Amino acid sequence: MNESKTLRKGEPQMKEVLYEKKGRIYYITLNRPDKLNSITSNMINELQEVWKDFRDDDGCWVAVLSGAGRAFCSGAAVGNLLTEKWSISQSIVIGNRVLGPTRNKIWKPIIAALHGYVFGGGFWLAMECDLRVAADDTLFSLPEPKIGFPTTFAAFLPRFVPRGIAAELLLVADRINAQRAYELGFVNKVVPLDDLMKEATALAGRICENAPLAVQAMKKVILRSMGLDYQNILNLTEEIYLPVCESEDAKEGIKAFEEKRKPKWKYK
Repeated sequence: MNESKTLRKGEPQMKEVLYEKKGRIYYITLNRPDKLNSITSNMINELQEVWKDFRDDDGCWVAVLSGAGRAFCSGAAVGNLLTEKWSISQSIVIGNRVLGPTRNKIWKPIIAALHGYVFGGGFWLAMECDLRVAADDTLFSLPEPKIGFPTTFAAFLPRFVPRGIAAELLLVADRINAQRAYELGFVNKVVPLDDLMKEATALAGRICENAPLAVQAMKKVILRSMGLDYQNILNLTEEIYLPVCESEDAKEGIKAFEEKRKPKWKYK
């Protein structure tokens, strides 16, 4: 990426989360490369600000989340958190609530560009994204039981991988590689490390070709329909889809199709 922007520009310390806007794509980078992007309470706070900035910026339609240096995210910075105001248990639980985009009510698509280590809270961040592109060097792990802690987002994991695999990851706590994660359906694509950001950017660009209101409506239905019965899914779909079907973009999409041209989305 070119020059990056950060929040709270007046503060002297290095920012733990960087962001950059390029056209319709919003790039977010975890920025503790010397610590394998392990999560601190400060990173949680900064990332929540960045999520809100992305959410409220109508000019950005898709985000790409990645990590600087040798890893995407190695999980909670255990030693660091022990010295901070929050206890380690508070930090992990609170972090898993606000670390990702869902609790910040973000319905725009988010692509995770994964490499190196995707451990613990980093695994949670990857789960919170909608699409996942992994470099071929990526390793996934939920190591919390090895240091005496439960994995706080354990209940969500069977939504992403088969129950037996979820149990293996949570109870045995061994690592799996990118190819195995792809075979399980957790990762959408595996690419060489040098192609990671190129592939994630290309995927984001393809999403940006579609009507943003329609894309966000479908993401909202996917997330909110989990656990609902058939009739409630139909009711939810109608509630979310009807306003989009009556939008200016829906009219533009039909008109562009009839005129055999690309649509010009207005985001309204």
